[in-house]
Amino acid sequence: MRTLEVAIYAGAGACLCLGPGARAQTSPAPADTTPSVEIEEIMVTAQRYEETLQKSSLSLQVLSGEALQRAAVTQATDLNKLVPGLQIGTGGGASQIYIRGVGDFAASALSNPAVAVNVDGVYISRPQAVNSSFYDLARLEVVRGPQGTLYGRNASGGALNIITNKPSLDGMAGNIGLTLGDYDLVDLQGAINLPLGDSVAVRGAFSLVERDGYLSDGTDDDERLAGRIHLLWRPSDAVSLLVSADMASEEGSGPGYVQLPGPPGADPWLSASSPESNAILASTPPIGFLVAPIGADSFRDNTFWNLSAELNWDLGPAVLTVIPAYRDVEISERNYPAGLRNTIPEATSEQFTFEARLSESTDTLKWVAGLYYYDEDQAAEQQIFQGILQDNVGFYFPETESYAAFGQATLAVTDTLRLIAGARYTEEERSVSGSLFTNSPNGLPPGTPLPHLLATFGGDDTFSDTTWKAGVEYDLTPANMLFLTASTGFKAGGFNQTVPPMDTYEPEELLAYELGSRNRFMDHRLQLNFEVFYWDYSDNQIAHVIFDPLGNINLVTQNAGEATIQGANLDLQVAISPDDRLRAFVEYNDATYDRFTYDTAFSIFGVPLFNPASTGCPVGTPFPGSIFGTELITVDCSGFELPRAQEWVASLGYDHTFRLASGATLNAALSAQYGSERYLGFEFVSQQRADAYELFDFAVTYVDAGGKWSIAAFVHNIGDEAVYTSGSVQGFAPPLVYATIGPPRTYGATLRYSFD
Repeated sequence: MRTLEVAIYAGAGACLCLGPGARAQTSPAPADTTPSVEIEEIMVTAQRYEETLQKSSLSLQVLSGEALQRAAVTQATDLNKLVPGLQIGTGGGASQIYIRGVGDFAASALSNPAVAVNVDGVYISRPQAVNSSFYDLARLEVVRGPQGTLYGRNASGGALNIITNKPSLDGMAGNIGLTLGDYDLVDLQGAINLPLGDSVAVRGAFSLVERDGYLSDGTDDDERLAGRIHLLWRPSDAVSLLVSADMASEEGSGPGYVQLPGPPGADPWLSASSPESNAILASTPPIGFLVAPIGADSFRDNTFWNLSAELNWDLGPAVLTVIPAYRDVEISERNYPAGLRNTIPEATSEQFTFEARLSESTDTLKWVAGLYYYDEDQAAEQQIFQGILQDNVGFYFPETESYAAFGQATLAVTDTLRLIAGARYTEEERSVSGSLFTNSPNGLPPGTPLPHLLATFGGDDTFSDTTWKAGVEYDLTPANMLFLTASTGFKAGGFNQTVPPMDTYEPEELLAYELGSRNRFMDHRLQLNFEVFYWDYSDNQIAHVIFDPLGNINLVTQNAGEATIQGANLDLQVAISPDDRLRAFVEYNDATYDRFTYDTAFSIFGVPLFNPASTGCPVGTPFPGSIFGTELITVDCSGFELPRAQEWVASLGYDHTFRLASGATLNAALSAQYGSERYLGFEFVSQQRADAYELFDFAVTYVDAGGKWSIAAFVHNIGDEAVYTSGSVQGFAPPLVYATIGPPRTYGATLRYSFD
């Protein structure tokens, strides 16, 4: 803020020197000592080249590293309070990211997210690996809508681009910060930049977070250690090589669940493992007393290793960028999604990606073209336990190999009119082999040896698609732009850990139209942007817990049919004075399934499995399945809203900076967020209908006159509002729902020191 103020005064002075008041033989008019003030320009790289946010036709929200620090963001779910319309919950230990209702439950090795998460341009395939990246960041870019041209696979809903701070040759610098708060929060973060000569620099950063759980049994805790190192070599102005390595370790109890409806009068953060909640489970007809109670034995022990490089070489006509990357994931955890004890003793993922692209950005033509390769090998063991009702262990070995070629260009036809065109061809080969065993004698002939092989599953298939983007941008004035774009997204099909007809699912596709405008008025003191969007969503992949053809409760992915997502938003920023900022955002989103049907097992050998209380949707009549003795039933959820799609979201923020006589500053910031009712899952029972909420945060930050020391105090969720983020029905005891919940009211303080 101090640097900005100096720049504003300097700019105002330069204008006075060069303006009419500089005439030599006349007395100058009295100087206007009121400093000019304008909204800062934000640079983004979401389109693979650098541009200002106001010149981008992407539906994009950007959070600076400073804003993420102020909000005490340490994991993905913390973004819910900062980005309206972004809904992040957990499924097992995996982050479930939804934008405008497009996402994925992503709770097994066979799932693939619909919102791509990239760290410094490297795609993160396993959603468990997202949480440990939120430290020493330059910014976060949240891109809404399909990004099939530049980001490709698994970006049908959008992308989260995490950009870290890079080494600098300008000199030594660094920072260290300590946050203490309730729930025994200790958050220690630091970074240091060291030049090692004229052409080499290194930057190292670390994060250590420990916090008790928000739920009564200690779950929803945070125990994390992460470190990152960048080595930059810049032998000339034309060539730079960045080599990066990082690791992260996550331990503790991990994510927890609450029961809906909970015990009467209970605290919203009462865990599903509490005696009161388990008593409700046992009393739920018809067989709740046979269901294994929810335990307080959740754990998480995950490790992530990553190595990547980025070469940038200015060849003259274009810049060559090459990014090879390797990621290693080791997962071991237990949790209770849908009230089922889900244990992953061990799961591993080895991922290799390679991207090579050429790009150039001039006033006339901005273009990028490249090739992409992705390879991932996984191995996993997973146990689903429900006492005598079910005790299954699955072993599966998925492999994915994907190739893509892409290109996109923006051509300035005139000084004010630009045309956009791009395309990407993707070919993806997916395969899986696996087997499913049971340790329960339930339903087996007497004397059957255990464990007993229930089924083997697997197969291989190739999925391909050409995604594209087209659009037009028109400058009404240098500070006012209109744009219209159409773009598509694609997510490959895949396999489930079961038998036909539920063993496979088809690709999903999304076609999006965006009409918008970027505007600045009042000498760049007022920024007003708006967008109107219409999305056509086809073969939406839903991952949900149902009875499969073997009679097992199983997490399977199926295609839901078609949906329409349409609405509009308005984004306002006002620089009221050099010391006052106002921000407001509101979005309306009508997201409805035009066609959504799926099949679930009704009975096996006459033994009923399906309970009508497990869905709020109409059901059909039973029909024979493809396996002898199995009957299926069709559930029709057409006309329902997409889960996690809020009809209305809004945010409002105001901050004021007090300039003290000593030269120090004191900034006070108040923010509020509103979200309307929404469904938490695909079963559409009334217990999954979460209430609207209002969240309020407050922070005050003192910065000394030298700008090196700062101390901040914060209160988040001042009203102690219960905000549910995901939820699934307990298949053996419907319509009970087991949901994840956001943090209660929290408070703390941060002491930070920066040096150079």
